[in-house]
Parts: sequence; structure tokens; C-alpha cells
Amino acid sequence: MSDLASLGYNREVFQPEHEAFREVVRRFFQQEVEPNYRRWEKDGFFPAALFKTAAEYGILCSGIPEEYGGGGGDLLHQVILHEEHGFSASGASLEAGLCTELASYVLLDGGTEEQKKEWLPFFASGKGIAEVGLSEPGAGSDARAIKTFARRDGDDYVINGSKMWMSNGPLISVLFVVAKTETEGNSEAISMFIVPFEETKGITVSKPTPLMTKGCGGVSEIFFDGVRIPARNLVGGVEGRGLHCAMGSIATARIATAARCVAACELAMALTIDYTKERKAFGQRVFEFQNTQFKLASVRADIAAGRALIDSYLKKLNKNQLGADESAIAKLWASELEARVMDECLQLHGGMGYSDEMPISKMYSFARVHRIFLGTSEIMRSTIARSL
Repeated sequence: MSDLASLGYNREVFQPEHEAFREVVRRFFQQEVEPNYRRWEKDGFFPAALFKTAAEYGILCSGIPEEYGGGGGDLLHQVILHEEHGFSASGASLEAGLCTELASYVLLDGGTEEQKKEWLPFFASGKGIAEVGLSEPGAGSDARAIKTFARRDGDDYVINGSKMWMSNGPLISVLFVVAKTETEGNSEAISMFIVPFEETKGITVSKPTPLMTKGCGGVSEIFFDGVRIPARNLVGGVEGRGLHCAMGSIATARIATAARCVAACELAMALTIDYTKERKAFGQRVFEFQNTQFKLASVRADIAAGRALIDSYLKKLNKNQLGADESAIAKLWASELEARVMDECLQLHGGMGYSDEMPISKMYSFARVHRIFLGTSEIMRSTIARSL
């Protein structure tokens, strides 16, 4: 691959321990994922055991304190996992893949001490695969439109409803369900519950939802029919804080996704440089055409601008100074940058770019979702506008 593919190293925002962690994560993708993801695509989904393997490498819950079984790092460690997801040719096939640790950070920030001690080591070990269940068929960006309801019944809660777009749906073992509750007579109050799937009756997980991207990851819809869980599974032990818990880590998730988008752009550029230097047309390498060089020069300039923006926000993130408007700016800019870069790079691949045999094809189709999930580009603009 081109020498330009130097993502991660010698960036001011990262310290030596971050670069060492990046090497481990990159080695994990190179050794454990890239040789196998094509076979997993044929199997229909990547194996749950991949999470345990990742735990053996020490890359799960890297920003969670050691006292809860995590790596004892900071939020930048988590961002690195997202970046390396984007910088791997297999990352688009995995889709959300290993980047489903939002639940861990939600629990770290809003859970009780008992909940942290019980669940965080479970996630860090790779034995528990968790996701936050917020979206529903009629409630995406409008979180207050959810209909899933949790009713208190003695020492339990009974949950009815459904969630959709749940990443790694067939593999999930614990879902953090956001549901309406009657708090002090307010039936519109929203709470969050830890719902383990094993030995819990009334949970139905659909087959993976067919998606535009044909990879080895995916999403499912999950249904709750009279699901009974103990009251101690109410996140934070207090009703009415579910939306706060769910949204509390959104800024981190958005900046991490933005970092992944830019990383994927850098990989796409490197792959395209290599391909155009090998491919010949009309007696010369495609790379030698001025049009190709100008297109790639623009791509590189855009990536450099995106990298500077994201890194400036990562510094704020690690100091807990990143605002909601800034995380929205990062996701909006990076996801739309990714769309432009993927389009240019696929075009320079010509007909081969449309073949699933080429990584750029899957990267192109997967990039499209980044302008939708964790808040659409329109929602990002609304968030930014409120800060004006």
C-alpha cells in the first residue's frame, strides 16, 4: 500500500501509549479480521467469538477504568479503535463490528456502582455484546417519539415494545433498552434498563435486516413481549433519566464516527493511488493522467483539512470540553467528506470499482450510512444552528 497510508502516527493529539495501542489494534485487524471476513460474508455474519479474541488483544473497553475490567485508558483509546475500524479493508464489511461500546460508556457515566461492577467486566471480556436500544420503527432522530414502555410491577419492570437498527443484532447478549415509564404521574418520562437476553423470556430477535451494504455484520429488530427484569436493572437506579443517559455519550460516539470516516478516506486514497499506478489505459498508467493527479490532490487536501478539524476536537474531547455543536460539526463534515472521497476514488477505479471484489466498492456503500445514523446530517445542522 502507498506510503501515504500513515494514519495515526506522529499526530500531536496522541501520546506514545496511544500509538502503541494503535499498533495492537491494527495488528488485530490484519491478523484476525482481514484474512477471514470474506468467509464470514458467505457464512452470513462474523462470529461472536471475535469479541473474545479482541478482548485477548486488550482492545475492548480500552477507556474503561481497570477497576471495572477495562484497559484504564482514555477516550482517545476508544477513538483509535474506531479509526482502525475505518482504516481496515475489512472494516466496511464488519459494519459497526466491535464499535458497539456505547453501552459501556453509558453505564460508566450513569450507572450505579453495583451495575458498573457487574456488567463492565462482562463487556471488557468480550463475553457480553451490548448495544443501546433507542431507535424504533417510528422513532429515529426523534427520540421522544418512542413507544416501548416499562411498567413497574413489584420488584420488577415489565417491558413491551420493539427496537430496530440494533447493530450486531444476532450476537447481542445485553441491550440497554430506552423506554417510557410513569415517573411521578408523567407517562412521558423516559428511563433506561439493562436487559440481558440469556434466560429472559419474551425477547425475539429478527433475522439481520437486508442492507445496501452486503457485509458480514448487520442490524436486527428486537421485540419485547412482557419481558420481566428486576428493578435493580434500572440504569442509575432512577427513573426518568433514560434519555439523558442515552444522549450523554452521543458526543463521544459522533466524534469517534467522524474519526472513522476520515480514516476510511485515507484508506480509500491509498488504495486508489496503488490501483491507478498499476492500471494502464491508452498506453500509460492511469495515475499519469493529469485528471487523476488533480482528483487525488483534491482528495488529499480535503483529508488534510478533515484531519486537522477532527484532531482539534479530539483534544477537546480528552479534556471533557467538547460541545454538542462541535461533535455535530465533526460528524457532519467528516461524513460528507467521506461521501465525496469515496465517490472520487470509486470513479478512479473505473468498472472494477463497482465489483465487490474491490474493497472500495463496499467502502463506498457503507459510507452512505454515516450521514444517517447517530443523527442525520439534517439533525447535525439543526444542532449546529441552535448554537449560533
